[in-house]
Amino acid sequence: MLLKKSITLLLVIIMLLTVSANSQNLETVIKIQAMEMARAVLAKDVDKLVTYMPAKVVADAGGKDKLLIARDTLNKFMKQFGAEIKKITIGNPGKIISYKKQLQATVPQTTEVKFMASKVILESTLVAISEDKGLHWYFVDTSIYHGEKLKLSLPDLSPELVIPPIKQPKIIGDEQ
Repeated sequence: MLLKKSITLLLVIIMLLTVSANSQNLETVIKIQAMEMARAVLAKDVDKLVTYMPAKVVADAGGKDKLLIARDTLNKFMKQFGAEIKKITIGNPGKIISYKKQLQATVPQTTEVKFMASKVILESTLVAISEDKGLHWYFVDTSIYHGEKLKLSLPDLSPELVIPPIKQPKIIGDEQ
């Protein structure tokens, strides 16, 4: 009887460790892929970037060709005003939620932009979505897609997904 209880306890512990390890692996995959997406933004690599954007968001933006035009326009605007994205930092994903055959989570993101003699710090939240049990993740920045626009672009978001309110940019003057 004692042996049977011990074996049962051991199996329960192994099962819990396996579930915990799988959860950690998903969080790691989310963070790695979010960092790859951030590198694509820094490199202005639209081809790579669209692989991390939900198809509906790409389509709503007018497709990849329109995104290339938008990138070029944004690059000219940023250069004209001495603006440059210097760094993007990806935080740790929040709770992973399973909803309507998707895995969903939020991921904090901090973007540092040089603007003339100042530095602008933008804190935002990415919504991470996987449709293949966590192998590949798509990301949507809630500072761009929020409120009704987010609901239209991602109609299958879980009501349990907590998206923090948009934060005001921090401006640090006279960068030395």
